[in-house]
Amino acid sequence: MKKIVSVMVLLLAIVFCCDKAFANLVCNACSNIEISNDKGLYVIHIPAARNSRIEPYITKLLTTNKDVFKSTNAELVINAGYFDPKNHGTSSYVVINKDVVLDPTENENLMNNKALEPYMSKILNRTEFRIMDCNGKTKFDITSHKTRIPFKCELVHSIQAGPLLYPDLRLEEEYFVSKKDGAVVRDSISALKKCARTAIGIKGDDLYIVIATTKHKLTLPELSDVCRDLGLEKAMNFDGGGSTSLNFKGTKNPDYKNLEIVSDKDKNARKLKSFLVIY
Repeated sequence: MKKIVSVMVLLLAIVFCCDKAFANLVCNACSNIEISNDKGLYVIHIPAARNSRIEPYITKLLTTNKDVFKSTNAELVINAGYFDPKNHGTSSYVVINKDVVLDPTENENLMNNKALEPYMSKILNRTEFRIMDCNGKTKFDITSHKTRIPFKCELVHSIQAGPLLYPDLRLEEEYFVSKKDGAVVRDSISALKKCARTAIGIKGDDLYIVIATTKHKLTLPELSDVCRDLGLEKAMNFDGGGSTSLNFKGTKNPDYKNLEIVSDKDKNARKLKSFLVIY
């Protein structure tokens, strides 16, 4: 009996040591971008500990996510803001290195659209992802465009899209969905239909990206629920549908080497205007 007890204690000690070793391994991997995949629903975790350089990227002519990935030699690139495929003008504000590089008020197609004129204040105030310098420390935020920058902080980069997904889903407030007598009369980005999606969220100082591929299509209310279940503090929607795209160099895990996600209907990458680039 004593021998059996001794063997069991020894086994428990081995398991404990192995668990401890595995825990250390996981801790060491905290500096890596971590990816999970649930049947085509990808969650990309970017820990603050890795000190990533994160910034928007824009192109004069529309181009693919993959081309930006190659030209920047970035670790990860995703699609971001809205644009007009007819005139290549932006529908989203973008700030890079403290300068406004894309301004939707300069898009004549948008500003001269009489049907949108009564709602322009909502459209121009849609949610944006911010990267700020707060006394030498990088801080992220997700908030409406006209929200004041916090005291002792300076806006370095931002990229607008929308709507806010979490903690509130602002479909009507940002004029993506419009209702009349309780019935939906406008759904400009197929928010209430199942589509490929791109979202970005924050928890503490960590960044999260959620990609719903064509194999795991979601409505925006469903995407909001995913952000809630992840425990995110704030999350917003980037351009989705056929624009949803990701290129990633991968980690030591061979399953995530050179990962590419393309979501356009014809399986060809859609050409886009703005991107979020991570080095």
